[in-house]
Amino acid sequence: MGDWNISDFLGVLVILMIMQVIGTHLQVKKYRRAVSKLHKLGNLGVGAKRGKLGGGNIVIISCKADGTITGAEEMKGMTIFAGFKELPELVGRSIYDLKIDYLTDEKKYKAHLQAIEALELRLKNDSGGEKE
Repeated sequence: MGDWNISDFLGVLVILMIMQVIGTHLQVKKYRRAVSKLHKLGNLGVGAKRGKLGGGNIVIISCKADGTITGAEEMKGMTIFAGFKELPELVGRSIYDLKIDYLTDEKKYKAHLQAIEALELRLKNDSGGEKE
């Protein structure tokens, strides 16, 4: 068991790299599915927070033109088993009110705030385009 040679090491390394590629593919597939689902509900904002040792999160929020949230999902963790979970407690709330609530703990809600700020920018640009 203690007789590892370079080819054994390279074999294990290749297997780990293949597993990483498969895991990344699965997470991208889950992300695309969530984006497609929420895009049907309105404008989209996406935010991400990277964890120091891997565990981060991605938040996707959709809203109407008035800022009312129509859907929200979050993926937590870094494994291939992590999937998007709905955040039904956000539906019906205003992105502007939610931002005020989340500013009290910016570290915890960093991804949420990024998604909300992306939506604010999108709504501002959309309303600015309509006036011209």
